[in-house]
Amino acid sequence: MLLSAHRNVSRLSAFFFFLSVFFLSCGVVGPPVPPTPKIPGPPQDLVAEQRGEQVVLRWTLPALHTDGTRAARGQRVEIYRWFTDSPANLNERFGTEAQIVYVVPEDVLGQFLQEDRVEFADPMGGRQLKEQAGRTAVYGVKALNQKDEAAGFSNLAAVRLYPAPAPVSEMEARVTERALVLHWRAPEETTSGTPLPALAGYRVFRKRQAEEEWKVVATPLTSEYADTDFRFGETYQYRVRAVAQYGNDQVEGLDSTSLSVTLQDVFAPPAPENLVAIASRGRVDLTWDATTAADLAGYLVYRSAQPGGEYQRLTAEPILVQSFGDPAVEPGKAYYYAVTALDRAGNESARSAPAAATVPAE
Repeated sequence: MLLSAHRNVSRLSAFFFFLSVFFLSCGVVGPPVPPTPKIPGPPQDLVAEQRGEQVVLRWTLPALHTDGTRAARGQRVEIYRWFTDSPANLNERFGTEAQIVYVVPEDVLGQFLQEDRVEFADPMGGRQLKEQAGRTAVYGVKALNQKDEAAGFSNLAAVRLYPAPAPVSEMEARVTERALVLHWRAPEETTSGTPLPALAGYRVFRKRQAEEEWKVVATPLTSEYADTDFRFGETYQYRVRAVAQYGNDQVEGLDSTSLSVTLQDVFAPPAPENLVAIASRGRVDLTWDATTAADLAGYLVYRSAQPGGEYQRLTAEPILVQSFGDPAVEPGKAYYYAVTALDRAGNESARSAPAAATVPAE
């Protein structure tokens, strides 16, 4: 009996305990607590390169948060810079010496994105490059969340600064049958007004009229470039940059003005050679060597009744073979023949050396 009563008391105690927990859990609900924003990891592949009067920074947006979850694409970015004469112990000194120079909000960062790769230019200008010539610019980047929390700096990227070559000038184009030849005048100063040191060469950029991107087509060492990869009838644009040599370092200069060239084929093919005329009863047969012209449209055959006289064209349209038969001849008469080559642009060569034949009398 005592054992049964004890069991009943135990059950009652358990019931009241769970009842109190239930009522406590159903009390007044507090305001919802927003989730703590996750922190994007720091960029790991920051690089810096001087191009003309600016330093171009490139890095990949962090793919993960610090807790290993996938990072959102939109991030706010802070860019830090430090000029130094002694690039030793950068990691120890950068945090206290560097200054923030750019803050790029999420909605602006997309302007500098190509997929997940950021390319951001830090414009220096000729005056600042003159002041910082020979010094090292060190950069670091932070990726921040909505609460301005960051996991720390990216890797540090350092580049030694020099005055940039001034643009090349007086660029001209000369078109030949096989090449478009560019000439320009070498710069003598930098954009900072200082004398230009030794030139490492030039970079030539080209784009077709239908293209949007400029492409490097050559890195010549002289102020001349022959472009042989072209088509007549198309328009090409060219730009040139000088590259200065500072010890072991090279600095690319500013773009020249663009030069636009529309290529017109005004070059006739070479005249046919070794024309031979053989007369037989009632006709004269001609043969000649093929002309080496990539855009050959065919050959035109001419005839004259007198040596050095006026030639009449016998072929209404260009022929592609190196032979021709002339049946419109009279017995006992002499005829004089010449052949020209015609290209697809309508340019006609000079006449070949004449060949004469006398038709046998009947």
